Amino acid sequence: MARFPWALPLATLLLAATPALPVRAGTLGEAVSPSTAEQLQLAKELKRVGVIFYGAWWCSHCFHQKNLFGTEAGQQLPYVECDKNDEGRDRCRQAGVKAFPTWVLGEKRSEGVMSLKELRSWAGL
Repeated sequence: MARFPWALPLATLLLAATPALPVRAGTLGEAVSPSTAEQLQLAKELKRVGVIFYGAWWCSHCFHQKNLFGTEAGQQLPYVECDKNDEGRDRCRQAGVKAFPTWVLGEKRSEGVMSLKELRSWAGL
C-alpha cells in the first residue's frame, strides 16, 4: 500500500458506504451472470485494439464494471490488478493510475465505470 497512500483511506470509505459484494480478498471477484454474445465480442474487441482495464480487488466499482460484461467476457477483459502484488502496483504506478476503474487506450484515458455502449464508443469500436 505504500505506493498508493490514498488507497487504504479510499478503500475504507468505499467499503463503509457500499453493501457487501461477493469479492474474495486478493481477487476482483467473478461476475455473477453468464455473458451474452455481445459482451463476449466487446471484450475481445477491447483486447484486440489494446485497451487496458486497471482496477483493484477491493474496488466495488471495478466489480460492477466487470459485472457489466458477465462471467465469461469478464474473464477475457485486458485487466491489470493494481493492489495485489508489487508487479501490479508498479504497472499501475507507471501508467499513472489514480482512480479505479481506469481504462487506457494509447494516450486516451477514462476513469470510472462506463456502460458497454460508452466503452465501445470511447474505444472507437
